[in-house]
Amino acid sequence: MNREKITEMSKKLSKTILPQFLIQSIVIILTAVVSFLFMTWLVTGVLKITENAYAAAGLEALGTLIVFIIILVPLYTVLYRRRLRELTTLSDSIQRVAAGDYSVRIDCKRAGQITPVYEDFNKMCAELASVQILRNDFINSFSHEFKTPIASINGFASLLLEKKLSEEDQRQYLEIILEESSRLTKLSSNTILLSKLASQQIVTDMEWYDLSEQIRQCSIILSKYWLEKKIEFSGDFPETRFYGNKELMQHLWLNLIGNAVKFTSSGGEISVEVKPERETIQVLIADTGEGMDQHTLEYLFDPYFQGDSSHSGQGLGLGLSICSRITALCGGSISVQSKLGEGSCFTVTLPVKSEK
Repeated sequence: MNREKITEMSKKLSKTILPQFLIQSIVIILTAVVSFLFMTWLVTGVLKITENAYAAAGLEALGTLIVFIIILVPLYTVLYRRRLRELTTLSDSIQRVAAGDYSVRIDCKRAGQITPVYEDFNKMCAELASVQILRNDFINSFSHEFKTPIASINGFASLLLEKKLSEEDQRQYLEIILEESSRLTKLSSNTILLSKLASQQIVTDMEWYDLSEQIRQCSIILSKYWLEKKIEFSGDFPETRFYGNKELMQHLWLNLIGNAVKFTSSGGEISVEVKPERETIQVLIADTGEGMDQHTLEYLFDPYFQGDSSHSGQGLGLGLSICSRITALCGGSISVQSKLGEGSCFTVTLPVKSEK
């Protein structure tokens, strides 16, 4: 948990405790004043004890104390029982979490002043549950998707050990092992990232920065690949202030622009346009590549889906799933328009926040 989050929780806790303290102090003062006024009226107005000042003062003090107790004891008994019920609920929930039940959620509707505490507890349980989901998803993904590269590495390594091969064959097999091991490394890191994003509910480490400049830098990072294919690259990058997590957003742009480069033939065109509007920011990434049919479009954002088997060795089928989850976490959306043989255009729509 970073310092910003701790500070935020501390402020929330202060805002929860301070009103309670002020309300209780005001209730005590008002009760004391009302009790004193009542006893003064009773002693001097009804009983008319005015000759003996000491007796009148004593009766007023004693009566004030009695009335004060009569009023406050039932009131604070009710408040005590309510607080005890709230704390018991919280304690029982904590014990269930300690026992491994991360599905626990506390109803915040009747929480009163400690509603923020209940809300933070529910967020904590959601994050703990996400860790469990992350582990399960990661194990399932490994068992499903990692068989092919592992089998390739194992098979070619066995051939290198068992047979007398020429240097050319040895080099070829070693290159395959290197390629498959690299693919395995990328697959594991991307699977971890996707599982983490899928279970994540809150984006942290957010800051203001120039979104257009970030996209321009991502285009430069990938320039080696589109220059090799002699792709004509154009971009429109007006200054665009955006509040978000820079690392997550960089994953988004590298994946989308990288896909455009991968599926655009030599001599093709790619254009990137940033369109800041009043309530949204739109980023359009278009290419003159192969395009997609309707079947591919339906499953495009599903994990491990690869519409074109001819490019399966170049990718992992996770990039667009990661892009979809990142835009969802940011409160935005991603869509695509494409026709087979006519290229594709991905549109990312992000919400605009006012910069204070």
